[in-house]
Amino acid sequence: MTQQISRLVAAFQCSICSAKSTNWASPNHSEHLFDGPGRLTCLGCGTSFPVRNGYLDLHPGEPEEITPIQHMMQFPPIVALYEDLWRPIGYFIASKHSFPKDADRIASFIQSQNGIILDLACGPGNFTRRIGRMLPDATVIGFDLSHQMLERAVRLTRKERLNNVYYMRGSALSLPFKAEAFDAVSCCGALQLFQDQEQAVGEIARVLKMHGDFVCQTTLGPRKPPLWIRAADRILKFGYFYLDDLKDRLYRYNFSLQTEERSNINYIFRAAKSG
Repeated sequence: MTQQISRLVAAFQCSICSAKSTNWASPNHSEHLFDGPGRLTCLGCGTSFPVRNGYLDLHPGEPEEITPIQHMMQFPPIVALYEDLWRPIGYFIASKHSFPKDADRIASFIQSQNGIILDLACGPGNFTRRIGRMLPDATVIGFDLSHQMLERAVRLTRKERLNNVYYMRGSALSLPFKAEAFDAVSCCGALQLFQDQEQAVGEIARVLKMHGDFVCQTTLGPRKPPLWIRAADRILKFGYFYLDDLKDRLYRYNFSLQTEERSNINYIFRAAKSG
């Protein structure tokens, strides 16, 4: 338990005042750090961040603009439908590939055997749990803004008894972590959804260690998309990247592409943070 606390708390940076000094308090003596009550307190501004339903809530509480699709993910029935039906079917339509097989393969891109890994916008933990199984000696943090997604992720992770996986709540646009805190960062199926994609990529670069891997699965669009795609995007804001723009953005944040795959509108890549 002491080693778990030190490793997780060492990555923290207050999202309110940017202080790095904290105090962890918990009467919990179970095998997993977040299985019971607990509270992380920033020693800079005094803000306390509680454990809620198995995850550490690091979001300060200010409202954040989200897309219609992200808003739908706040409802439990939609969360269950997303994992069991929506995501696999949508993925197959986008890529003509099996979602479970590709998810295993994407997770295998991360090779930080004893590192600390951030799975950004983790949703119900599809990739988080896979990374935790594949790298049992690593510490894996699933990070999302949705209470409902995180609660489902916690339930499924407990069912699989993955004690190296932890969940935290917060904003991808202001990550509550120190610079160069993580050996690897993954973000699968969500990078195109963020309101400020530039800021999200910048935050990923900031918290990733030098030479660390950024593993991502996202969606590409044509320069002149059909009218129905433009209309759907205007209403739902499901988002997509132009490939050359995405590569330019990665380059600006000192990412060097190591592996890339494209199938239909689906794009998977592994990029290393360079100097």
